[in-house]
Amino acid sequence: MYTPPATPLPPDFLHRKPGTVTAAQVMLWLQFSFLICCGAGGGMTALFWSSALDLEDFELTRDFSEGIEDLAAVVTVVVAATIAAVILIGILAVKIGAGRRWAQVTTIVIMLLAFVFGFIGIYTGFEAGSQAGAPADGSRLIWTLLSLTMPLVTLLCLFTGSANQWFRQKGREPLKSMQPPLPFQPYR
Repeated sequence: MYTPPATPLPPDFLHRKPGTVTAAQVMLWLQFSFLICCGAGGGMTALFWSSALDLEDFELTRDFSEGIEDLAAVVTVVVAATIAAVILIGILAVKIGAGRRWAQVTTIVIMLLAFVFGFIGIYTGFEAGSQAGAPADGSRLIWTLLSLTMPLVTLLCLFTGSANQWFRQKGREPLKSMQPPLPFQPYR
């Protein structure tokens, strides 16, 4: 008569990276390239369209130099934030493939934030001023929904059982320690 063991048996080790982890990596690399191509330009465009910058400061008066300094500071912040985001996404893409749990958790948090703020942006019409709550323009809505598919697909891929097993076993590391060492071969 068969009696089940008191503790559950450990799951089998994955010998290859699951497809869901590869798909999450591909989504991160796509977001990486999107940020490189459009990140700073999109940030600048959003700044000029919003009410964050007062364009009246750039009239040809004696305060023109102060307006340029303020613009330079804002541009520097946008470019630095874009560079930091690109580096972070690149590191996460590499570390997810290596099976690092911290990379999985960090990616999940970032993708959830991107998803939530994307929908808040749709609701507010990407305006901080008087148009809050107004219906979003159709083209912006479509492009925003398309850009939110990458974080959504990344989230779904990282929540699968095979992805969790990959991060639980820390990628291929356990398999490397199981292989016997190569016998010593003298130099001939």
